[in-house]
Formats: sequence, structure tokens, C-alpha cells
Amino acid sequence: MNLTENKLYTSTDLQAEIHIADSVSVMIHDEADILTKVTFGKWASLKYFGYFQTESKLNKLFHINGEENNCEVYALLSSKGENITAKIEGRLESSGSKLNMHIVSFVSDGWLIDLDGIVNITEGIEKVEGYLTEENIFVGQSGKVRGLPTLLVHSDDVKAAHACNMERISDDKLFYLRSRGLPREDATVLMLESYIAKVFGDLEEVNEELYTNIKERILERIKHK
Repeated sequence: MNLTENKLYTSTDLQAEIHIADSVSVMIHDEADILTKVTFGKWASLKYFGYFQTESKLNKLFHINGEENNCEVYALLSSKGENITAKIEGRLESSGSKLNMHIVSFVSDGWLIDLDGIVNITEGIEKVEGYLTEENIFVGQSGKVRGLPTLLVHSDDVKAAHACNMERISDDKLFYLRSRGLPREDATVLMLESYIAKVFGDLEEVNEELYTNIKERILERIKHK
């Protein structure tokens, strides 16, 4: 599938493999286990927003193989009622390109997120940047996360970094908000909304209705299932 228009594509538009044409800038909103690979033409750019809560094994490859590409990957995984296994890889193979991957996981009691987040900078390229951030938010006491962020650098002329954060939504974390009169549930929602905004904030500027719908579904799922 060849993407040739500068616009927002949603899950119903996607196929297993897509290619972004030369000089095209697109956004993708993905909630289905359909898309597996993205490739790039010259000077192509992508902002990808994924939300997943499925037991299926997710595989997403962003193969940055054009010239002077820009790829931003934002994904939120939510385990409540199922375990999630996911591999999300950004593979940099073109000089002058930049990749930023930010993955947030909401982990509920009794469930597991098994995540391989990978930034792979291949040899023989120059003037590239690759960044990976993973944030794991435990909503409860007994959820589990397995896997570490992986940064593979095979070239010299690069800027690259990776980070992983673990945080539990606890009474201590909520003390400030609760001391201002907010009930525990409302304070928890407020904290979770800040993480949702990290992932989908740029989507809100393009389609506020879609952003609001995603946010409400994520919060409803966490609060009531």
C-alpha cells in the first residue's frame, strides 16, 4: 500500500505493509493487529499513534530506509483482562534521518505486558538520531512487565539514547492531589490523563474528537473492568 497524501490515516485504511511516498508527511492512528511494516521514500515523515489491548502478539517494524526521514512512534499498551506481547522496532538505515519512539504501558493487577522496544541503527549511515523511551505505569499492586528497551548502534555518526521508567499509582503519588480534595479515583484519572497526553497529544491537535474518544475508552476500561 502506497501512501501519497499528506493526511491522517486510521486503522480502517491500513494494510499489512505500507510505504510512504517521497516528500509525503502522514499521521497514522492504529488500533488493529493489521499493520506490521512501514517503509519510507525520500524525505518522507511519519507520526504514528498506536493503542493496543489485545492478547495477539503484536509486531510493528518501522523501516526507515529512505533519505532524511523523520519517524515519531507513540504507542500505549493497556493490559486489563489479558496479557500483551509486543515487539515494536524502529530500524534506521538512511542517513540524515531521525527516529523517536515513546511507549507507555498501563499494567493492571494480575496481568503481564511483555514488550520488546528496539531502536536499531545499522552500519554505514551518518548524521542520524535514534531515541527510545518506555514508561510502565502500574495501576494496582500485582501487574508485571517483562522486557527492556534495546538500543543497537552500529554506526559512529549518531545521537542516540534510551530510557525506561517504572511507576506505581499509589497513595503516596496521589497525596498532593487528594490533599486538595480530589477523591482517589479522580486523582488517579488525572495522573493517567497526563500519560495519555504524552502519547496522543499531537493527535489531539489534528482530530480532537478522535483524541477524546481514545482517552475516554482508555480511562473507562481501567476504571470499570
